[in-house]
Amino acid sequence: MISVFKKIKALTTNNKLLWKEEADGSTFYTSIDDYRVYIGKSVGTVSFELFNHHNINIGSLEHGGYFDSAEGLDTFYEEISKRVLKIDDGLDDLLNRLNKMD
Repeated sequence: MISVFKKIKALTTNNKLLWKEEADGSTFYTSIDDYRVYIGKSVGTVSFELFNHHNINIGSLEHGGYFDSAEGLDTFYEEISKRVLKIDDGLDDLLNRLNKMD
């Protein structure tokens, strides 16, 4: 599972995987053929889960809470969140508006 996480992280960093937001606003997912990968944050715990084409969970990792099975999972979640929610775009827009006020 760690190898899958590392590969997905590398592909995401290289803009080869597109992530989308779930309705709850704190979970994101991507699809790889018939597989679906979720990453979410709840009560300080980040979870990374992989489901097969039958929607059966075939692996998971956690950071925080009682278990810590994946170093870097929390920063990966933040990276995905910023990309999907376009947080940096909003900051750039605000900075541009502030600069125009000078």
